[in-house]
Amino acid sequence: MLKVAISGSTGRMGKALIKAIGQNEDFELVGGVAGQENKNIGKDLGEIAEVEKIGIPLSSNLYDLSEEIGVLIDFSEAKFSLKAVEYSKNLHIPLVLATTGYEDEDLNIIRKASQFIPLLQASNTSLGIAFLKKIIDLTSDSFSYFDNLEILETHHQDKKDSPSGTALDLANFLSERIKGKDSIAIESQRTGDTAGEHKIILSKEAERIELTHKALDRSIYAKGALAGAKWLNSKPNGLYSMSDIYS
Repeated sequence: MLKVAISGSTGRMGKALIKAIGQNEDFELVGGVAGQENKNIGKDLGEIAEVEKIGIPLSSNLYDLSEEIGVLIDFSEAKFSLKAVEYSKNLHIPLVLATTGYEDEDLNIIRKASQFIPLLQASNTSLGIAFLKKIIDLTSDSFSYFDNLEILETHHQDKKDSPSGTALDLANFLSERIKGKDSIAIESQRTGDTAGEHKIILSKEAERIELTHKALDRSIYAKGALAGAKWLNSKPNGLYSMSDIYS
């Protein structure tokens, strides 16, 4: 049984992850942390996720977590997640980093940390996005046929980063594989409680092709993060992506 701690336990994804761990006998939740200003500090993690109590309180300090952590999963915010990077590096704990919104300097810190620990960085932890990238890899030679290529992404109204990290990652992924394409336009929409939708739109004259990934429930991200944690636990130090898991 893999012992997991969560950084960013009170967010939408933190709560989904608490539920997912409780439903999977291969994992055990041993700790959760959030910022000092969080009003839920000290509250039971199960209560925070609106499930039965599990006897583990929310902490405000990563170093208060159990020393038996097998993998730390971070679904927080960019600034706070860098503390998780430092903590994991110092204690040699594998880290699944599922947060977005980093600056170039932050990414450099993450890359350096991966020299000391196994680190899986994922802008999106769903199997579907990894599969979509495989489709792109297999068909990217034909993308230059189209006159226009753009990405439309939709998320819930409280999502802070815009465009989403997934949309930026897809745009970069496409640009690297399409000859003569330096940048790709991204349109972002924030509405309701949408878990996440990313659409790659290819058009030429009277033709239009859409490749779409739609998350119907946040549980897919939680399950993907756990799959990543299980895979990462046996890997040597280095920087990995979700595509590595399904390669």
